[in-house]
Amino acid sequence: MLHPAIRAPLLLCSLLILTASCAPAIPRETALNQAFERGFLPRLCDTPLFRLFTLHRQGKGETLTVYIEGDGHAWCNRTTPSADPTPRNPVGLFLAVNDPSPNHVLYLARPGQYVRDSQTARDHAWWTSARMSHEVITALSSAIDETKALDGARKVALIGFSGGGGCAVLLAARRSDVVFLGTIAGNINMAAWTELHGVSPLSRSLDPIAAAPLVSGIPQRHLSGESDAIIPPRLSEEFCKAAGLPEACVTAKGMHHSGPWHTVWDYSHAVASEKKSLEDNNSK
Repeated sequence: MLHPAIRAPLLLCSLLILTASCAPAIPRETALNQAFERGFLPRLCDTPLFRLFTLHRQGKGETLTVYIEGDGHAWCNRTTPSADPTPRNPVGLFLAVNDPSPNHVLYLARPGQYVRDSQTARDHAWWTSARMSHEVITALSSAIDETKALDGARKVALIGFSGGGGCAVLLAARRSDVVFLGTIAGNINMAAWTELHGVSPLSRSLDPIAAAPLVSGIPQRHLSGESDAIIPPRLSEEFCKAAGLPEACVTAKGMHHSGPWHTVWDYSHAVASEKKSLEDNNSK
């Protein structure tokens, strides 16, 4: 059963949790319960195109640490898009709720996850071929801006899992407030990924590797799993080479795509970026 703290806020927001006509998977329940037990509260962000589901933990300092969820349950099979992309195992949420830092923390779901709006109800492309489109990245950026203003934050640390990693790169390329960029099993080399799996190119999406030179000045870490057959380490290594930051790529031994990534992710990076931001301000 879901923690009582989740029910009232979601009903107040008229939030439709999508459960594919069955009970939520156990990892999803576990992650949501952990979020509320650790002080996260649900909030809907109404961007110009999408309604996005977020969980927010207000902290202190100048940095908002943002965890962007993966693609979730995007496909029923290789040819049939899912009607509900809400992740059954929300790896991005597990990463967020296990963040031990004092920073403000935002868990940012992708379009169609947890909540349905008019756009996602009629177009499954927002979690398939257009999952990293200009429109999606603009919506995610809008939700970050809204939360940043709520917290009084000045800087943003972006961390994304799987497809959320690609979104993090594309967000970092267009924002001027990013002090750290992290990806975990990130789909940050899309053309190589589609070729690897023999699937059609995501025609309505941007390819994060094209933005690699634009983010080369941002401190970053890209963590891959040695046993990840979905997004093998070489794809991230090609991105790091394109960014001129080969040392930013790290491989976790024995780790598969689904993790558990929160057990091996080094949470100190965003904290270090917060300290650096404060030092830079004090030196001005």
